[in-house]
Amino acid sequence: MKPLLPIHPRRTDSPSLRVVLCLLVLHVAALADVPLRASLLPIAGAHAQDSGGDDGGDDGGDDGSSSDSGGGSADGGGGGFEMDWEPQEDPVAIAGETFIADEILALDLSAATLRRATALGAQVIERIDARALKMQVVRLRLPPGLDAKSARQILDEPGPGVFDLHHLYKLAQAATATECKGPACSLPALIGWPADMRECGRNQRIGIVDTAVDRSHPALTGADLHTQDVVPPGKPAAQADHGTAIASLLVGRPDTAFPGLVPRARLFAAAPFYTLPSGNTTADTVGLVRSLDWLVTQGVQVIGLSLAGPDNRVLQEAIQRVTARGIVVAAAAGNGGRNAPPAYPAAHERVLGITAISQERRIYWRANQGDYVDYALPGVNVWTAERNGEGRTRSGTSYAVPFMVALAAQSMAQRSASRDALLGGQLKAVDDLGDTGRDPVFGYGTPRFDQHCR
Repeated sequence: MKPLLPIHPRRTDSPSLRVVLCLLVLHVAALADVPLRASLLPIAGAHAQDSGGDDGGDDGGDDGSSSDSGGGSADGGGGGFEMDWEPQEDPVAIAGETFIADEILALDLSAATLRRATALGAQVIERIDARALKMQVVRLRLPPGLDAKSARQILDEPGPGVFDLHHLYKLAQAATATECKGPACSLPALIGWPADMRECGRNQRIGIVDTAVDRSHPALTGADLHTQDVVPPGKPAAQADHGTAIASLLVGRPDTAFPGLVPRARLFAAAPFYTLPSGNTTADTVGLVRSLDWLVTQGVQVIGLSLAGPDNRVLQEAIQRVTARGIVVAAAAGNGGRNAPPAYPAAHERVLGITAISQERRIYWRANQGDYVDYALPGVNVWTAERNGEGRTRSGTSYAVPFMVALAAQSMAQRSASRDALLGGQLKAVDDLGDTGRDPVFGYGTPRFDQHCR
């Protein structure tokens, strides 16, 4: 038996101990859903191997059950698969903003429930009437000394009323490269997409919730694109990079370097994302509810959510009311790594959780895993448009979502697949990856279209 090593009190400031302390603080904060403060971190510039860009390890929420898609654990599984390890050129920032500390949200608030909240010193900031979703959300400002988590616990106890934190959500993107090379430019073939995309998207109305879109980009000039600014008053809008990339993947002009999968579709893009003082890009729960409400009024058939964050009861209710209308919702599974908690809204019921694979059909190394993952589509080194008129390759579960949006919209338009078939993994053509059958890494596998667009 090895002898115990002596303890050296003077070495308490060693680098290894500081790393351990930092990891302990991050672990406790993640479990408690507490916004991190820079002063709590023993070291600066730390990053985790399994966190991705703007969608780091803080994407998660409470575990839940799963039927068609939603809620479940993020346990690793699916042995025998390979990961795609793209270079990580820059340190990954630790983003601690998970909710607004001095606010709480209330859903469909009655007068009696409002009195309970105001008795605590809460004040109404704003009432959001999501008429298409038939729901009202109230933003409440909390008094000094009362934190949001304590307020939620107190207000949940006495009686009716749905209260939750005003959670923040991040784009599920990660690394980028500056040029498209080789197989990375032909990813649509992985889902059996026709080489001639000019007729794809005819008579289809699809929606996305993302950053603003640069409509002046050559790939998007002439596209049937409709945008709605949902950024809160007084907040600086996020740069249009991510939204432009996602829009180009969907409706990019076929005669440009960025041909979209469904260039003839009518795309409705809601933009609730803004920039925090830390420089991080985020969208709050109210912004997401407003965005979904607007998309419903536009009559979209499929919605893509290339974002991820914690579970939230207000957002969950909004998602349920969207899917109850027969609209297909696809969301990014998250880039927190195989041991990250479930990412929402992908883990909500009747939402398609989308993970990312490479040209070689290897799983993206930062992708979340769990029984809420439904399908695996191209999302590694995807060639996309940039807001400056140029392009680059990007990676993340975020970029796999538009592939699913296009496939779902075109399949339903041609009646080759129904919404229930999409939700239940009953598509006619699916490449089963990883373990046989559905698994927490690839879900049902990679769906294939294998038809001409008409």
